[in-house]
Amino acid sequence: MPDGVRPPPPAAGLCARCRHQREVRNTRGSTFSLCARSRQDPTYPRYPRLPVLSCGGYEPKDPPGSG
Repeated sequence: MPDGVRPPPPAAGLCARCRHQREVRNTRGSTFSLCARSRQDPTYPRYPRLPVLSCGGYEPKDPPGSG
């Protein structure tokens, strides 16, 4: 990679399309995928290992027929 160019973030799997996913950026510029469901339900990991391929709490950001 050329100097100053960051590689793209890893694919988040289902999280990338889930309404509960929040991207969190730290002061060093790294981005993490936060599962907001973990705030109410401790059985969901706060920062799941990516890519997430199956999740019982998955809900699409835009439900079918909403657009």
